[in-house]
Amino acid sequence: MKRVGIAFLAAIAAAGVIGVSANPVPSSTQAVSSKPSGTSKSNANPTPFVIPSLQEWEGAKGQWKLSAATRIVVDAAYANGGALDAGNMYMRNPSNLQQFAATFQSDISAVTGIDVEVVVSSKYGKNDIFLTLGAEKKDPKLNHEGYLLDISNKGITVQGVTSRGSFWGTRSLLQMLILADEDGYALPQGHARDYPNYNERLFMQDIARKPIPMSDLEEYATLTSFYKYNTLLQHYNDNPAVQVKGVMKDWQEKYAGFRLRSDNPEYSMYASNDTAYTKQDMRQFQDFVKARGLDLIPEIDAPAHSLCFTKFHPEWSINSDTARGDWLDLGNPAVEPFLKGVWTEFVDWFDSSQISIGADEYDPTKGDLARTFINSMHDFLAGLNRTTRMWGSEVRLPGTVEIDSDIVTTYWDASYSNANALVARGQKVSNLNAPDAYLVPRTYAYEDFIDSRKIYNLWEPWVFDILDKTNTSRNLRPDEPLLTGGGFANWNDFLSESVTRVELYDRVSKAADVFGEKLWTGAKNIDQVSYDKWAPLAKKLRENIPGITLRRRPASKGQYLISYDFEDGAAADGSDNANNGELHNGATVVEAGEGHGRAVKMTADSYISTPIEGIAYPYAVGMWVKPSGAQQAKAVLLESGDGRVLVSNSTSPTVTFVQDDNEYNTQIILPADQWSHLAFSADGTTTRVFYNFKHAASVNYYNPRWDVLQNSTMQVTAPLRTIGSANGNSFSGLVDGFFAMDRASYAGEMAFIGKHYANALP
Repeated sequence: MKRVGIAFLAAIAAAGVIGVSANPVPSSTQAVSSKPSGTSKSNANPTPFVIPSLQEWEGAKGQWKLSAATRIVVDAAYANGGALDAGNMYMRNPSNLQQFAATFQSDISAVTGIDVEVVVSSKYGKNDIFLTLGAEKKDPKLNHEGYLLDISNKGITVQGVTSRGSFWGTRSLLQMLILADEDGYALPQGHARDYPNYNERLFMQDIARKPIPMSDLEEYATLTSFYKYNTLLQHYNDNPAVQVKGVMKDWQEKYAGFRLRSDNPEYSMYASNDTAYTKQDMRQFQDFVKARGLDLIPEIDAPAHSLCFTKFHPEWSINSDTARGDWLDLGNPAVEPFLKGVWTEFVDWFDSSQISIGADEYDPTKGDLARTFINSMHDFLAGLNRTTRMWGSEVRLPGTVEIDSDIVTTYWDASYSNANALVARGQKVSNLNAPDAYLVPRTYAYEDFIDSRKIYNLWEPWVFDILDKTNTSRNLRPDEPLLTGGGFANWNDFLSESVTRVELYDRVSKAADVFGEKLWTGAKNIDQVSYDKWAPLAKKLRENIPGITLRRRPASKGQYLISYDFEDGAAADGSDNANNGELHNGATVVEAGEGHGRAVKMTADSYISTPIEGIAYPYAVGMWVKPSGAQQAKAVLLESGDGRVLVSNSTSPTVTFVQDDNEYNTQIILPADQWSHLAFSADGTTTRVFYNFKHAASVNYYNPRWDVLQNSTMQVTAPLRTIGSANGNSFSGLVDGFFAMDRASYAGEMAFIGKHYANALP
């Protein structure tokens, strides 16, 4: 390859408590009196920016600095937790103060590079962060997740009512460190009194229709915990929307997900082959979320959304052409005992005292049958020492049987449920009202990306009609005692191929911060900090959450992340990042000729490894390729855990992108035994594919659902871990001039870069 300085290329290319806790809370903690937010002495430190905003801050003067001498000191009197811990969470055996300290220790190291020690002691010094309990003794009106934070020249003290409350104080400190000057990690001295307005701050995720690895679920837990959510609701079974049997004759052939894999053969048959979690998986996950202050509520949805069962037992579905194939027939005497058997099998996998049975979108002609079933499940779960939760459904299930008022309703749609009617009959309500709180990738009925400006300025948990907030018949009172809180939901209606893992995280993360703000603080902050001032700081926090890898935005000292010209006889990186590659299994630098200088010769077993897993948009990736003869099926050009770029798929010799095991064909064919330039770039809207410097294709997802039937553009995550594959199915031939940029590019620039890597034309 012709050697061209990367700097030259870069220069050219750059031309008060509201509501009642869903968990039991001592009655003395129900009301909070507060000073005006942000009160401080003259010339004292202003309120530090965190999400959610601090409820009250009294600034002092001066700063406290994190240093190598800093320790996290856990009060010996409360190291194993406090008396109020267990009674204020859904889950058994909540994490204690010492376990939360370990999480905080790891986070500080990830953010600052400073390794702090955790010690248990009743004494702490001026360099230390002291975690303790007993705040309710000083402040009886502080609710169970509230905490007192004192930052002074004597050290930092975080004092919670519960261990979880103290942990929320560490989230505030962690965010202050992220936004602090990295040269000193100095925090403003002052005193905060902080507490949530709502006691349930929930993120619901549909993991039935999108296979999600357990490692990703842990990152969603890390994300939501960062913003002081306290509840995860996981939806374990579902299927794409199916039409009635008389229209959709092949309903049994549709995808159905069930994500729990029992070793009991009576139930193991229902587990999804692509992704399912074992009892041990769920044990480890629950331990992980507890150490981040979260509860996990499991949901197995029935009697609708149950294709995972009816496809095995079609005789259990409603025998009518006007019924959907995923509706279980509650009139069949085998169905209810089966569903109780399912919960008997899985209930002990979970530490939660609350179970969600779903119970939404069922046959409206069977209202009383469904209502009777709901009450029966409630009684059954009560016998297992569990409370019951369901999606709001009573309006669409008309009947005379009263649904038990002890069942908590997750409200989602005014045509299915009536919030005022629910609280009038004594039922607790959690607000996940669609469309405002519904994130459904690539949908047209709900939000593809949550409108965070709208949520910041208009939404609160008591608001059920965002366009008519003063209408008391459509909204609850802000101080309604039966309003537990709310949150937002991620549904994956169009299955795995409609959204990649990285695209999904991008969407969820951009919703989590703004809902976290409003769930904790309500509208209190929006008059003091406009959305336009809030959003840039929110973005900086979102991009620096410790423990998150799904952003796939590797650090780069310039716009070139990687540049390999192979002229040195190896894969030395010509960018400023030293992302050097390594040649494996016979990958050999050879004289290529034809204006290319040196290139790497690849066989099916060869590959070049890089230190980068991948990059999410915006980016541009390109390379020269000369395939040698016919290629094996699914021959890999680029690969990582996020996906692959193939020079051939299973049926044709066309360039194909693979993301999360879903294939997206471009119909571009790389001719054998001649050089071609292949590049692709994602800008946040489209992934464009360039063949010989011309825009030849875009990566699209075709939605085959009967009510959509159209293409949507995909944002491919560029796989960068290997050129070729470490699994023995690499493409064969020559590669040259490989580069990855951390911004999007276009055809004219691709031509310039490609032609300067090699003195050749395609």
